[in-house]
Amino acid sequence: MQSFELLSQKFALHFEQPHFPNEPSSLYEPNQYFLQLGGKRIRPVLCLMGNELFDEINPDAWHVATAIELFHNFTLIHDDIMDKAPLRRGNETVHAKFGENTALLAGDVMLVAAYDCLNKINTSYIRSIIGLFNKTASEVCEGQQLDMDFEKTDNVSLDDYLHMIELKTSVLLAASLKMGSILGGASQRNQNLTV
Repeated sequence: MQSFELLSQKFALHFEQPHFPNEPSSLYEPNQYFLQLGGKRIRPVLCLMGNELFDEINPDAWHVATAIELFHNFTLIHDDIMDKAPLRRGNETVHAKFGENTALLAGDVMLVAAYDCLNKINTSYIRSIIGLFNKTASEVCEGQQLDMDFEKTDNVSLDDYLHMIELKTSVLLAASLKMGSILGGASQRNQNLTV
């Protein structure tokens, strides 16, 4: 099995390709800007590792890993808007640099690009991968909403806070592993061990 570091390097090379057309530049340039800010790329590497636990890396895993990373970045763009954050990774956020309306559209089109990646996988995996992807995406949104709700609440229990963090962060990490295991041909039992 390849190390996290090696798979991370391989994914970084794979992810360097352009994900958006050039025009209209006012829509796509903000996404290119945001993606070049980098990041740890943990989620897509977990997808590749989840695949490799059960078989050699399926070429479809690269599409799914890319979709996961694009989705994650979509959530970050929208999260920055909701938090009114001026900086991410020491650089201007998309909405601070390009305006809130453009940032909303840029995030939306990044989500569309994620689904374009999923649409490239073998049809035998489409139903299970998109089903899990959609369930996870809904849970991430639920976590974000709870996070905003908690800002208006004087007293949040530890259990409620941990549930919010699970939805906002953990479910996508677990789903990344599970999607990889699906592509690796893992049994249902083994797929569920990854979550």
